[in-house]
Amino acid sequence: MKAESYVGTGYQRLLTFEADGGGFSLFGKGKGDIFLSAYGLLQLTDMAKVYPVDKAALDRTSKWLLAQQASDGSWSSQDYRAGKSGALGMTAFATWALADAGKTQDAGVQRALSYIRSNAANDKDPYTLALVANALAAADPKDSMTAQVLDQLASLAVRDDKGVHWGGENTMMGGYGKTGAVEATALIIHAILRSGRNLSVAQDALSFIVKSKDSWGTWGGTQATIWSLKALMLSASVGDVRDAKATVNVSLNGRAPQSFQFTPENADVVRVVTFDDVKPGENNVSLEVSGQGSLMYQVTSIYYLPWNVAPPEPEPAGMMSVDVSYDRTTLAVDDVINVSVRAKLTRAGIAKMVLLDLGIPPGFTVQAEDLNALVEKQIIARYELTGRQIIVYIENFSSDKTLAFTYRLKARFPLRAKTQPGSSYDYYNPEQPTVVQPTQITVSGGQ
Repeated sequence: MKAESYVGTGYQRLLTFEADGGGFSLFGKGKGDIFLSAYGLLQLTDMAKVYPVDKAALDRTSKWLLAQQASDGSWSSQDYRAGKSGALGMTAFATWALADAGKTQDAGVQRALSYIRSNAANDKDPYTLALVANALAAADPKDSMTAQVLDQLASLAVRDDKGVHWGGENTMMGGYGKTGAVEATALIIHAILRSGRNLSVAQDALSFIVKSKDSWGTWGGTQATIWSLKALMLSASVGDVRDAKATVNVSLNGRAPQSFQFTPENADVVRVVTFDDVKPGENNVSLEVSGQGSLMYQVTSIYYLPWNVAPPEPEPAGMMSVDVSYDRTTLAVDDVINVSVRAKLTRAGIAKMVLLDLGIPPGFTVQAEDLNALVEKQIIARYELTGRQIIVYIENFSSDKTLAFTYRLKARFPLRAKTQPGSSYDYYNPEQPTVVQPTQITVSGGQ
């Protein structure tokens, strides 16, 4: 029931991003975006396997995508998301989405496949070829061109102590560096597993994916996380997992272990073992496996440090410099304070999507009309309010500009507390966040 609730909520929210003229767009504003529309179609197709998705939503998105197709079977490389992948990458992604939606025999999809086969042979970019491989695997996993592209990708693989991986620079959602590499690698694993070719390469690449996961269970950027999860889930249907018959014992510092039995029926279930009596200094976690099959595991730890003893971060700490200041920190109930924010990129270029996470002090109400005005003036793209933070979205943030704005907070209760710590980061490459330290605010009882 919980899973179905999440899917249902996600489905309804996805529909809010449909553009008025068809397709999907960022935040549902403006014209439809080819990449986002193809991605929305993939999501709807996946949801339809487990949830009653309206067939009309699938049909109208497919129809809109096909209407954007050029006469040669391609989708325009003029879309700013195409990046270095160009028309080939954009065409591959749209074709993949349409093929998964059951449109392989459509004349437009067949033209697209012809375009892909004619242009893929000379491409050397792993990310572009990852999209091509998934398009071909979705249309015909056993086709000779599918095998050719997958063999080309195998020859381009980097093999080191992290496993097998590929680079991904300037992916369609702005991934680069480590995040781009994870995204490209996960996409390639996905294509390999769907086709059944070069499975040993996929197994080694899965090792890279597992080692790249952070302590919060994510892989940095949203796209990298999503495709990593899809690759891992797909891997559960092939290889040793299907025949797992094993006992796993997990213990801390030699104490009595916690034991689990794995069978083909429950091998894909995630088990979480928590130890809350970890001692200072070195601790030893032991995992013992007896029986047959293989498993993936991760060991993480969480600890807390007061701000005054946390090690200082080098300046600039992240991809942005951010200053958040309050016009006063002592006030009374019902008083309003002004918060000023200044942010600037610390490296040259443009970040496609930047997030500012601004902490809200306990007992304060955000004056939302200030934020609405910022959206109307296109100073920010969008914002979201939670009980503890304001999440501000900034599109195409250039290093040539400084972002500056203010908003107001109203005190509701007498208290003395610190604001929530804030942060800023590139939404698709959050490896180097800039942390905004909390500020102490005192609210008296007023009159």
